[in-house]
Amino acid sequence: MSFYFDLVEGMKNMIGHNKKYANPTQMAKACGVAPNQIIRYINQERGKYIQVLAKVLDTIGAKIIFPTDDANNDMDKFHHVPKVLARPSGGGGSLQTDDTVEDTYAFKLDWLNKKGRPECMKLMAVTGESMAPRIEDGDHILVDESQKDLYEGRIYVVRIDQEIVVKRIAKEPGKILLMSDNPDAQPKRIEIDLKDQSLSWEPIGRVLYVSKDLR
Repeated sequence: MSFYFDLVEGMKNMIGHNKKYANPTQMAKACGVAPNQIIRYINQERGKYIQVLAKVLDTIGAKIIFPTDDANNDMDKFHHVPKVLARPSGGGGSLQTDDTVEDTYAFKLDWLNKKGRPECMKLMAVTGESMAPRIEDGDHILVDESQKDLYEGRIYVVRIDQEIVVKRIAKEPGKILLMSDNPDAQPKRIEIDLKDQSLSWEPIGRVLYVSKDLR
């Protein structure tokens, strides 16, 4: 009976040095049963009732799966990134700047660590086509809000007054240029004069990744 065999072997594999349970007594205590009950299962000394049940489960194709340390470790390797309601515009600017968390999405933690600081990352949905074809209307972007230093050629989410935009960075003496990738976009670029103290603006974060639905 494979189900009965799997049950016995699975219990055995969870007991021992560096296993979840050091001995049968420890497993029994965790399960709230007498130690001799666990030992009887391991020694295949349980009565006919469990074997009848195993026969039924074998017939219907049931399988038994035991948790493993690897499975628990795999769960620790994911990081849940919040998706916020803020919608940066690929055009002239979006007023949707709400930082309320709408949902969370799991990413591989080692992948996120290679790109920045996972605890500072957020997902945002983009509106507009000024960054097409790289970023199109409805695409989701992964933004690291810890990366605020503006490097030329990279893409950032930037707040200008009460609007937020997603643009590629270019520079001229005394100016930051927020450039659209789409040659037909209007405006093609937004100029920020670094000497103009009246302008309220700030980088929100660098765009690390774009998630696309097939169109």
